[in-house]
Order: sequence, then C-alpha cells, then structure tokens
Amino acid sequence: MKKFIQQYPIAALLTVLSFTAALLLAANSNNLFPFSIWNEHRIPREPIHLTAVPLGSIDKPVQIIRTGSVARATSTPITADFSGLLSELYVAEGQVVKKGQPLLKIQASSAPVVEQSTEAPSEQTQSNYDNALKEFNRLQRLFDLGAIPRRQLDTAAILLQEAKDNLSSTQNAPHPSSTMINGSTTINAPIDGIVTGLSSSGKAVQAGQQLLSVGSGQEVEVVIPLNQNDLYLVHLGTPAVIEASEQRVGGQISRIYPRIEAEEVSAYLAYMKLAANPNGLLTFGMSVTVHIDTGKTAPVPAVPNASIFQDGQGRNLIYLAVNDKALLQEISIGETIGDFTELTSDLPQQSMIITSNMEDIKSGDSITVAPQDAN
Repeated sequence: MKKFIQQYPIAALLTVLSFTAALLLAANSNNLFPFSIWNEHRIPREPIHLTAVPLGSIDKPVQIIRTGSVARATSTPITADFSGLLSELYVAEGQVVKKGQPLLKIQASSAPVVEQSTEAPSEQTQSNYDNALKEFNRLQRLFDLGAIPRRQLDTAAILLQEAKDNLSSTQNAPHPSSTMINGSTTINAPIDGIVTGLSSSGKAVQAGQQLLSVGSGQEVEVVIPLNQNDLYLVHLGTPAVIEASEQRVGGQISRIYPRIEAEEVSAYLAYMKLAANPNGLLTFGMSVTVHIDTGKTAPVPAVPNASIFQDGQGRNLIYLAVNDKALLQEISIGETIGDFTELTSDLPQQSMIITSNMEDIKSGDSITVAPQDAN
C-alpha cells in the first residue's frame, strides 16, 4: 500500500476522497447526523407544500380479555312434582334465563282417592328447601359484605319462605296414596343459566320426569375471573371468543357467581357455554384466552393510515408539522378501523399529522401546510 501511494499519490488521494464522500452521503440519507449541525451545511430548499390534519380519534370496541380454564360443565335438572300435562312453555331451547324466571306450567291430571296416609316429604320438596336455605345463607354473607343489593336478599328470603311452607305442608298434611289433584303449577328457574333438553308443550308428563335442564348444556365449559367493574359490561348472554391452540371457538356467558375467600368477595367467576367444541378441541383443565365483546365502544387517539410508513428496521413513523418544519416521529400503533389506525404511544393533543408528500421530505425540512379535513 505504501509503495502504491508513493507511485500513484493522486490516484490514492482520489480514492480516499471518494470513499469519504460515499460515507457522508450514506450517513445523510439515513439521518445519522444531527439535523441542526448537518442542515447548516446544506443548500437551503424552498418550503415544501403539503397537507396535515389534527390528531384524530376512532371509536374502538371495548373488549375484556382474560385467561381462563376449561372446567366440567354443570347443569340443574328440572323435574315434574306430579303427573299432568305440560300445558304452557315460557322459554325456548337455548334461551338464557335468570333465577326465579317462569319456565313452564303443568296442568295436573286427576285420579280417584283410594286411601289416606301420611307420607314423608318428597325428595324434590326437601331439595328445594335445602337449596333455598343454602342460597339465602350465601346471599346473606354477600349482603353483609356490601356485594349485592337488599332487594336480591329479600327475593331469596321470599323463595326460602315458600320452600319452607311447601315442606311443612308436605310433612303435616295427610296424603292419599291415590289422590285427586286439580289446578296447575308454574315451575321457575332455580338458577341462572341456559335452557337445554326442553320438553314439548302439550305433552303428558309423569311425576319425577325431567322436563329440562338449566346450565351450560355441554360436557365442558370455560371459566374466567371478572372484577367488580367488569360486571357493568358483562351480562348473561354476552358473546365471547375462546382462543386455544391457535383456534377460536364462539361462546356466551351463561352464569356469573361471586368467589368468596376469607369471608370476602375476591372476584367473580363467569361461566361460558360453547357454541361448539370441534373435534374435542377444549378439554378439561386446558388454559385458554377469552375475548369478550362488551358491545360498548370507547374513543382512542388515531392517525390517518396514509400518514404511516416504515423504515428499514420495521419502525412505524409519521411526520409532524411543527413550527413550519417537518419532524420525524416514531409511533406505536394498535387496531385499524376504516381509514384510521389507533395510536398507542403518546402525542400532544394539538399535533398536526402530515398526510402528503412524505416521500419528498426529510426531518427538518421547511414546509407550508394546507389544512385538510380530518373527517
């Protein structure tokens, strides 16, 4: 190299100068020099005419995303206390019902009286009382903690008294072994849930025959935790999407119960009925991600899609118009809705977003802005 320089000094000098110039041009094109220093040595350019819009917003759907688990489904069977005719149905298959909601009416059949005898209360009557007492005690604890309104506890007290009266009348009154039963009775939902296995109206039923079930109606269901604020957005029947193994399954909220720990409500548990379980995708104990569509929207900051571009490193960039200068700004983005994309990084509320001629400008260029309708 030394011999080459001595023999060809001019050629060596030109090589060094060419290499230095190439480095400077590459640095400039990649914005590696501070603009305040580099621009001092550039030839001034005429201001570039372009358009800009204020920072906008979009109405983004509010979703609740939770990690949940797959549990074995539970359901409560509804049976006939006596033989008769299923005269009226107040619900349909798959309908979401609330506790205490009327389900159906049974018109009692008639049979001649044969003899009188004293009988123990039926299993159904005793079970109704036990369940009503258990529910009342549970709600009493929640009421003491301030987790439920007074009217909910009062309703449970009424149901408990009715169950107690039915139990007492069954224990104290003589019963015929073959009795004449007249009139009808309405059966109400014992819990919140979804109606499955519903019998047909006008069908004769026998005492003890199952008429329907209230629950999720499936072998497995998904359970997720909710907090107090979520209850304002999530209700029975709210749709949800369960994500597992890169597949998605639809569902809806069927039940919501408080979780009690150390005599306090630590969270609420939402149970989801699945629209389907293709090829047994969801199995007991599996962890899943649940997306709940609340049906609500909330405004979020957004920028026009046309204003966003990427550099060689995949960064999302926009140009801001600040004091008649174009300034490069890196941003973080979220969901795209229509012509706008959600902005998840911070920008001043009064920011003006450049929407044209981005390929003709560099950060620090002088500009003149023609306002554009953001719509």
